[in-house]
Amino acid sequence: MLVLSNPYLDFYLGLPASFKRDSSMPPSATEWLSPDWLALKAALARHFAWAVPTEAAIGTMRRYAGAVVEIGAGSGYWAWLLRQAGVSVAAYDSDPPRFTWSRVDRGGDAAVRDHPDKTLFLCWPPWASTMGTNALEGYCGEYVFYVGEWMGGSAEPRFFALLTAQFEAIDGAAIPQWHSRDDRLFVFRRRGPGGSRVRRLCAQ
Repeated sequence: MLVLSNPYLDFYLGLPASFKRDSSMPPSATEWLSPDWLALKAALARHFAWAVPTEAAIGTMRRYAGAVVEIGAGSGYWAWLLRQAGVSVAAYDSDPPRFTWSRVDRGGDAAVRDHPDKTLFLCWPPWASTMGTNALEGYCGEYVFYVGEWMGGSAEPRFFALLTAQFEAIDGAAIPQWHSRDDRLFVFRRRGPGGSRVRRLCAQ
């Protein structure tokens, strides 16, 4: 069993219930009616991450990959926990904050091509942005880790179309959810024998 230093989770667990999603209620867009709440969550995301990791989520990722390339790593919080768990991480962000929990190099979605031996990890790729799609198109590996909502809230429709066309969901893990959101960790594996061909082409 993993035992990780995870102050973000400790902070989340200490918050009032109103900050957290009621699992008996469907996700909604009501948070957009509360600008103060959105500002608070954005500040937390800048310091920590958009999603709250758990030992179970990090352990699930470690089962499938010993090395990860994270695109859009922000403050490097998830990278910090993965490194605690013994996973090698190449973390990139187009504009890393001044404070980071762990090393984050400056780089965009093209950085995925420099790490053909690592598993792609995307945590809440920006809404209506091509970042996630571009990273996926440049990726050659077998597995993809995606944290976010399904078919909404992050990335763009083309990202989800490409992900489901080339990969299949095989595993995942529940994570703590903020008010009105419905995110989780998804583990995808490249579909069919074509996956081996893609990896050989990328290695050339």
